[in-house]
Amino acid sequence: MAQKPNQRIAQKGVPLYQQIASWLREDIDSELYPVGSLLPPVPELAKAFGVGKHTVGKALEQLKNGGVISIRRRGGTRVEATLATTSPYVVQAFDSITQYSNMAKLKITDKNLIVARKDVAEMLQCPSAQEWLHIEGYRSSNTSEEVVGYTQVFINRAFPKIYERVNKNTLIIFKMFQEIYDESIVEVRQEMRAIVIRDKAAKVLKVPEGTIGMRYITRFYSAKGEQLEVTVNIHPLDKLNFAQHIVYPRPINDASGSPDAG
Repeated sequence: MAQKPNQRIAQKGVPLYQQIASWLREDIDSELYPVGSLLPPVPELAKAFGVGKHTVGKALEQLKNGGVISIRRRGGTRVEATLATTSPYVVQAFDSITQYSNMAKLKITDKNLIVARKDVAEMLQCPSAQEWLHIEGYRSSNTSEEVVGYTQVFINRAFPKIYERVNKNTLIIFKMFQEIYDESIVEVRQEMRAIVIRDKAAKVLKVPEGTIGMRYITRFYSAKGEQLEVTVNIHPLDKLNFAQHIVYPRPINDASGSPDAG
């Protein structure tokens, strides 16, 4: 049976909206809110969890992006799926990460414990001075030894065995959470932005400082909303070539998934 909101204990270091999203997913999976039903209004959820409406809104947005709920302007928040109802979009997204890892070999050059401060803490979306297990290296294509990407992997310090077992032959790190700790990854978020390549990244990639590149950040989350791993890949534009095919779970012009529908 699902816990009542006031019986749940917030997890230190995890953004509150992520924890609320995780708790709501648990309630949906337990059929406290069955598929097809409506979630309580935002003010009621905010009062139940003891948080502001903005925090609840961010949690609902996360669930909407994962295909778990749909939001209509005048129709409320409807439950569309449980975690057991695997979306083809999610499957394709996980497959694309595996595909990238296989096609761009990771060569590890350094492993150490770091303390996230200022810019690093902001990038990791974690409190300042939080400790992370840090892996550094570069990626090369399977067809040549040319360096095509500078890579940093940040692993939650609660999972030291993964850090210890990563070696020069490791291809895919995120799968090790399940293999070693039986910890499932249920959510992946990716973001990219154009950057100016500087400092160590420029040296590893053998490009002049100031070269324009792309930075991809991939975040892996557990069912509890805990951030398990953050991977950062930086590529010069002329060495970035990756195609992705995504099958969406329903037609993209289906109004039921649009927050402005109704």
